[in-house]
Amino acid sequence: MIFPLLVLLVVAIIYIFIKKQYSYWERNGIPSHRPTIPFGNLQSLVKKKRSFGHAIYDLYRNTTEPFIGIYLFFRPALLVRDAALIKNVLLTDFQNFHDRGVYCEPETDPMSATLFALPGRRWKNLRAKLTPAFTSGKLKGMFSTISNIASEFVKVCEPIAENHEAIEIRQIAGRYVADCIATIAFGLDNVSTLNDPDHEFLLNGKEMSQKSGFVGTIRRSAVFLCPNLLKFIGMKGLPTFIKEFCFNLVTKTIKHRELTGEIRKDIMQYLIQLRNNSSNLKNENSNINDDDSLDEKAMSFEQIAGQVFIFYIAGNETSTSTIAYTLYELSQDVDLMRRAQQDIEQTLDKYNGQLTYEAISDMQFVDLCVKETLRKYPFPMLNRECTKEYQIPGTQTVIKKGTAVVVSVLGIHRDEQYFPEPDRYNPDRFASEKHPFNEDMYMPFGMGPRNCIAYRMGLLVSKVAVVMILRHYNIEMVKREELEFDYRGVGLVPKPGQCKIKLVKKVVVE
Repeated sequence: MIFPLLVLLVVAIIYIFIKKQYSYWERNGIPSHRPTIPFGNLQSLVKKKRSFGHAIYDLYRNTTEPFIGIYLFFRPALLVRDAALIKNVLLTDFQNFHDRGVYCEPETDPMSATLFALPGRRWKNLRAKLTPAFTSGKLKGMFSTISNIASEFVKVCEPIAENHEAIEIRQIAGRYVADCIATIAFGLDNVSTLNDPDHEFLLNGKEMSQKSGFVGTIRRSAVFLCPNLLKFIGMKGLPTFIKEFCFNLVTKTIKHRELTGEIRKDIMQYLIQLRNNSSNLKNENSNINDDDSLDEKAMSFEQIAGQVFIFYIAGNETSTSTIAYTLYELSQDVDLMRRAQQDIEQTLDKYNGQLTYEAISDMQFVDLCVKETLRKYPFPMLNRECTKEYQIPGTQTVIKKGTAVVVSVLGIHRDEQYFPEPDRYNPDRFASEKHPFNEDMYMPFGMGPRNCIAYRMGLLVSKVAVVMILRHYNIEMVKREELEFDYRGVGLVPKPGQCKIKLVKKVVVE
């Protein structure tokens, strides 16, 4: 008799919980998309029809409200569509939305304490410390390394061009980007995934982003959607094999440089210097209260591994897509390709045929093409968490502390009210000083203090690859079509067999 009553009690509690959760926006007087139990508004994600970013994009397109309530499974979130409100959240009223609200457990899971995930003061202090690693001077120091890897990229494409094969350019571009990150972030000089597609450095990243097992799906979803679930079940933010791989690489590199005194112009060197400076400062201020000196403690090997890992995941996704989609779009329009090649040739003539950091910066039409690629194919969403109760200007609506806030960058960038003819690839939309679009809504790297810290490095890696390919090859279209995207991952990953181009070797006079 007791057992049936207990079952009824549990069922009643679950029912009350679900009813309360899924009436959150109604109770707060905010319009919302109708949820589906137990998926909220992410049923298409669970059924493997849409990626996370595209599921949010669909919600954006299915309403005209300036903001609307949605449910990320059981977690209420506010999807913001209005340009002024987006700018307030990301920039003007940043003090009310300074955290991302993703999984971060610095004490029990040090590798989760990345610049992407850290909240509040910890994020602000780490951001200030890491910013000097991405100055123009630091990028110039990395340029020769990036250029050498791009030269290898060109060589690897030669047999493909000779055979006039159609290639999925995103795959080979991903190997180029992986080699750049291995060298300038991890400090490795013996990684060449361009020549070894089965290298563990590349395969581990693919397994991390594409493995679709139940545990992997839960982990990836919970990091963004319900971080408290990971804490509750005791699951870490990264799978063990990735943590061990990154930690071992970082430990080996740091110990080697400390033993040999080797100094290199890469991000790893800067993190090592940051670790050593923090250690010295900690020793000099050993009497300071632990809470006050929290941000001056030396970075552990795990924390350094976490930083370079997030550079790997974020950089690989955005730079690979930028290279691939730029070349793909240029293959669809021969006139645009010729203009880009002419821009490259004329600029290099000014620099005696030498590809330099300054020459890349001076290529104006190439820059327009990359900008348009990032407009049409951005990382699809941004997320924030309300850290202080906020009344939406001009309304009586209050966003409560702890509420997740979501911006569909893909929705904004492909909304004709912000970007006329949004489906058309048109680099010239950026050519005029008086842009025929809402400049505030162009945000491929985010907006405000929490934008991508490494965006200039990502642009440099992308532009060098595009320039080197266009300098040595003509690009031919395989099939005229708009790309369709896979359900895996958060970013825009094309379905298998798409994003194909052909390369035709040019005669280059060095």
